[in-house]
Amino acid sequence: MPLQRSQRLPKKFARRISPDTKRYVKRCMNRKTSHRKEKWRRLKRRIEVWRDGFRKSAVRWTMISLIFIGVVAFGFLLFSSAIEVREITVSRLSPRLDIEEVQDALSPIFGRHLFFLSSFEIAGLLRESIPDIDELRIGKTYPGTLHVRIQLHPLVARLNIEEPDSAGSSGTGSSIDFLTKQGIYVATTAARDTETLPQFSIVDWGVRPDPGQLLIQPTFLERMNAAELTLLRQFGQEVSRRTVYLRAQEFHLLVDQKELWFDLRNPLEEQMERYRTFLKEIGFEEVKEYIDLRVTDRVMYQ
Repeated sequence: MPLQRSQRLPKKFARRISPDTKRYVKRCMNRKTSHRKEKWRRLKRRIEVWRDGFRKSAVRWTMISLIFIGVVAFGFLLFSSAIEVREITVSRLSPRLDIEEVQDALSPIFGRHLFFLSSFEIAGLLRESIPDIDELRIGKTYPGTLHVRIQLHPLVARLNIEEPDSAGSSGTGSSIDFLTKQGIYVATTAARDTETLPQFSIVDWGVRPDPGQLLIQPTFLERMNAAELTLLRQFGQEVSRRTVYLRAQEFHLLVDQKELWFDLRNPLEEQMERYRTFLKEIGFEEVKEYIDLRVTDRVMYQ
């Protein structure tokens, strides 16, 4: 039969609850609540312990995996024949740079292991073949590409190499002769915007210089430039021709169809001071051909 709906007990059957019973019931309810809280605290502690253990284990296995991958990668780079130089790309920052010359210079490194290829070795090969390199950058792209970026020294002068026994010029075939900032002799037809460069006449050489050879020391060039600049700023005289005597270590500057003779043995300041004294006492108009400023205690002219 179906259950009947619950009803309150009649008052005559209801007993009064004593204070001790109330305290007992309350104590039992508090104990159940504390047990429930303790249960949740234990579960939370277990979860935290498991999480910390999982984190430590994950970190440990991650480190082991990274070390293993590093060892495998290093072994691959060390022993694999796939990491070899198979291609060399050259970035030419100077129009006169010969790409074929660069490739010939770097031909010994083809097939070499790219990982163990030193930048110093590459730079040595290039500078031995191309002595006027100003800036050199080397990069690698694995597995087999080498990148080379080359900047040459700027050109500072056009050269007219005269034969010792004649006043005529002697060129190098169809190429044009130039001088770099570091004094290196260059013969090329690929140079651009060289019309405004000053021209040097090279005479008094013992053995004819070859392209790529150090022709004039940088200190020599600095002395010539300083002399030319002093003549322009202090005396208002512009140089129209420059003649370099290699063995004698002197240079002649043509000013208003008259030559001024300088050398490297005496300080430039003393030679300019002699020239200043000469202009005050004698005058530039009295000179027909040259003024010799090389002698210490006098100025000779003709």
